This record gives sequence, C-alpha cells and structure tokens, in this order.
Amino acid sequence: MREENGYYIWDKGTHVFINKWFTTKEFECKCEHDTCKEQKIAKELIDRITWIREYTKSPVRVHSAYRCEKKQEDIRKSGTSTVVAKKSQHELGNAVDISSSSLTIPYLVKAAEYKFKSIGTAL
Repeated sequence: MREENGYYIWDKGTHVFINKWFTTKEFECKCEHDTCKEQKIAKELIDRITWIREYTKSPVRVHSAYRCEKKQEDIRKSGTSTVVAKKSQHELGNAVDISSSSLTIPYLVKAAEYKFKSIGTAL
C-alpha cells in the first residue's frame, strides 16, 4: 500500500491494516472483473469513519467502498442505482457504505453528520 495525493492505493488482494480498525480488504472493489487491479480510498474518508468508530465506541461494517468503473456500470445496468453522475464517488474512492449492528440507523446517521456532508440511508 502506498499513499498518493490524499489516497491509499494498493493492488486488489493485498490485505494490510490501514489503521487499528480497518484493512484494505474492507475497502476494495467487490467485482469479479479481471481488469480491476488498482484500488484506492481517500485517507480523509478513512479518518472520518475511524472517528465514527471511536466516537460511537461501536464496530463499523464496510459494505462497499471503492468500485471500479465496470462494477459501477454493472450496478447501473442492474437498476439498483439511480446515480446519474458520470463518475460515482465510489469510483473516485471518496464514498463508503457502512452499518453497525450495535447502533440504530438514526444514531449512526447523527454521528455521521458530524463528519460527512452527504449521507444516504437504505432501509
């Protein structure tokens, strides 16, 4: 893993700790595409969800973070996403979908509001 321009960058399948709470495996693209090799996630994003983890004193599960262009296109084609932007923040390494089994959705959202400008929820 290397740091470059505010991002952590690593090769898919290279699993190392980013900090005491999170590993690169949690943030890499979940696709099966052979072309999906280089992964990235914003350092600031890691700092924000680490803050949520420490503020709430509860584990945070990462469901989806970095998505390669092909994975994002798969999601668009499936009709699952209504994203109209040409580039998803997930594709840029600037978004994460999280949950916590020990926190209510309203409490997790409230904590996230301290550090994030845009928050979406799925019920």
